[in-house]
Amino acid sequence: MTSPERLLATVTHKIPDHPPVMPVMLMQGAQELGLSLQEYFSKGEHYATGQLRLLEKFGHDGVIGVPHVVEDTVAFGATLMYFRNGPPSLGKMVVRSFNEIKKMRAADPKAVPALRETLKAIELLAQQVKGKVPIIGAAVAPFSLPSLLMGAEKWVDLLFSEPAVRDPLLAQSLAVARDFCVAWANAQLQAGADVIVLADGMASATMITRDEFKQFALPVIRETIPQIKGPVVWEGVGSASSLIDLIAETGAVAMVLDCHDDLAQAHKIAAGKITLMGNLNNIAMRRWSPEKMRVETQAALDATGGVDFIVGAQGPEIPLGVSDDAIRALIETTKEWKPK
Repeated sequence: MTSPERLLATVTHKIPDHPPVMPVMLMQGAQELGLSLQEYFSKGEHYATGQLRLLEKFGHDGVIGVPHVVEDTVAFGATLMYFRNGPPSLGKMVVRSFNEIKKMRAADPKAVPALRETLKAIELLAQQVKGKVPIIGAAVAPFSLPSLLMGAEKWVDLLFSEPAVRDPLLAQSLAVARDFCVAWANAQLQAGADVIVLADGMASATMITRDEFKQFALPVIRETIPQIKGPVVWEGVGSASSLIDLIAETGAVAMVLDCHDDLAQAHKIAAGKITLMGNLNNIAMRRWSPEKMRVETQAALDATGGVDFIVGAQGPEIPLGVSDDAIRALIETTKEWKPK
């Protein structure tokens, strides 16, 4: 099977030759090119070249078209801080009070220079590997995007404010975030992405209860996914096993689990309904030897039987410091795995 055939079989609940293996490597390409992360992320050509180098080096089943998880915020006027050995973060909050929610607006993603560079990276990747290897796009989901713009604490304060205060502001922020998310996701698909990952860290069971998820997050997820013109993977960036049945009804083809989710139990719930991805501990693997990576990968494959499962890590990415040999062990173990 080719990588696209393998992924398609998996998300349509058929049996692939082996499960797709997709280590999310966003920063490692900078090391391959000898560039600082800021320089690497700033040019679509650099980023695309880095992804292609990693693909050639490791032979995994997908390239990632987006450089980091906070770039969506620049469309709202955010500035970013860059670091030598880690992903960027916001320089300051864009929305500093509830009153400023009324003024929330997003630029057309195609008009934002940083986002245009990402679209350029996707276009360059499509020129090289479209139809050969899946190209993965990503966007921050509407329920979580406001928390990046105003800070998680303020966002939670809003959610649990009096309904008379909360409801109009929540509706405004979610509508703006939804419209931007849809536009940004579809721009990536138009540029050549094959699938969109929606990162929804504030909606995971680590952050809110199932009832709160159903009240606040689920409605906007249901509104958003049908408007995205391609397959969608939902990523809670936290525990998500208690939400599997709900996400399976949104139209998402797959969801990413956290390392604390019981993979075997989650697979029983999800089998035939939605594909799972994960759930290796991306933080702990900085200390893993190749042998330890093989053990952990084997355990994940055994827990799922290699069906309805994409091998990867908990979100959002494999950090710098995970050895090349350990990453190879993850990929090779998956390719060599046979069901018992």
